[in-house]
Amino acid sequence: MSKTKKTVSLLSAVVFLLTACATSSPRPTPSAPASESERRPPDRGKELGKEFLVEARKQYRFVKDQTVVEAVRTVGRRLVTAAGGNPDAFHFFVVNEIQPNAFAIPGGYIFIFDGLLAKLRSEEELAGVLAHEIGHVTHNHFFKEDPKITAMSLATIAAILLSRGSGAAASIAMATTISAQLQFSRENEEEADASAVQYLQRAGYDPAGLLNFFKTLLTYENINRVEIPAYLSTHPALEDRVHLVELRLSRSETIVPSSLRKGVDWERVQTVIRARTQAWEEAAQLFPERQRGTVRDERYHYLAGLAYLTTDRVAQAMGEYREALTLSPDNPVYHADLAMAYLKSQDVDRARAEANESLKRSVAGEELPSAHLVLGMLEEHAGRLDEALLEYKEVIRRDPEHAFAHYHAGQVYFKTGKTLEGAYHTGRYLRLNMEPEAALREFKRAKELASNNNELAQTIQEQIDQIIADGI
Repeated sequence: MSKTKKTVSLLSAVVFLLTACATSSPRPTPSAPASESERRPPDRGKELGKEFLVEARKQYRFVKDQTVVEAVRTVGRRLVTAAGGNPDAFHFFVVNEIQPNAFAIPGGYIFIFDGLLAKLRSEEELAGVLAHEIGHVTHNHFFKEDPKITAMSLATIAAILLSRGSGAAASIAMATTISAQLQFSRENEEEADASAVQYLQRAGYDPAGLLNFFKTLLTYENINRVEIPAYLSTHPALEDRVHLVELRLSRSETIVPSSLRKGVDWERVQTVIRARTQAWEEAAQLFPERQRGTVRDERYHYLAGLAYLTTDRVAQAMGEYREALTLSPDNPVYHADLAMAYLKSQDVDRARAEANESLKRSVAGEELPSAHLVLGMLEEHAGRLDEALLEYKEVIRRDPEHAFAHYHAGQVYFKTGKTLEGAYHTGRYLRLNMEPEAALREFKRAKELASNNNELAQTIQEQIDQIIADGI
């Protein structure tokens, strides 16, 4: 293999990317009026991050599935809080690419590819990945290494991370451009790892998740025979990092993971990811360990149903969910998912019955947003718009960043002549859907309709300020 081809191929490897985290410490998202924000001195890291995001939106395909995005966002924000940062100043993105990559960019923008999510075995391993990236951000490693980094070179990095360069000359030029910029020192990598352990402990995660993640990388490196490029030779090898993290864990106090932390259903997240990236037949057979001899347990049927539902094999999904409910009739998640399957098959009566069953069997205060979403869509379809709006509001109350609920709420408001509220919720949907320019237009439209003393007017202005400050 030529040196050029080897360099480019290695630039897309996970080992490289985990040591190539371009970062800068983000500042809290401003909530002051735009005129005041504009008078503040620009945050160089945030400005570069915004420029990178513009390029990333051109080149990357982002995962929008609520199950996946919400899981990453929830874990990331919990870790930022544990690190003493402002969660609103960080943004977490899931990129639809098969490479197992993760990296951070100046301004607190953290990207993780679903190819990596598919390889992680637990929420703790996801937390380990994100904690490491947050460690680079909080310690401002990027500008310590190369104070001359520019937005143009970040755009170049975006292209290389997806191997989107064309031609040998372009590849050599791009590799030369970033070779010095991405040389994080051994000390910086070790500092990020040390901070990650602390953040994990404070957030109630088992820090062994970071160690297990590195071991997963070692397996990947050995299977794929990944070699470290020469200009990364100063970085600690994965074997060394495993040893150092093991040593650090042996010397730190054992912190029992918080029982108050509501965990992510990691098997559900992985099922959705794999169902979208593999043949659906394979996705439906994800967890053979769920089989007990020739009898499959209820969890197996549930995950198989989810895989079928994710890939719109609705009839097969309904069959698996019914099997799961035969074995576990009180599970509200199974009822909610089956309600969505019935909705997709346009069986409105059964969809309503299963959604209500999910709510009835839920612990008070922990009703699933998806059950309310199904009921909202049924009411909207029947023309009962006030009832539909109540259901959508309930979804948003439980999950303020549920893009689909904002979309439907906006449509209902428009239908009932409430243009102000319709524009606001449409703006929220567009922002969550990675369309900040369109979102900004809707928010400005809503602002013109809102009076100065309207509480919603302040909320709208905050959304405008955040888009201007963060580019998203």
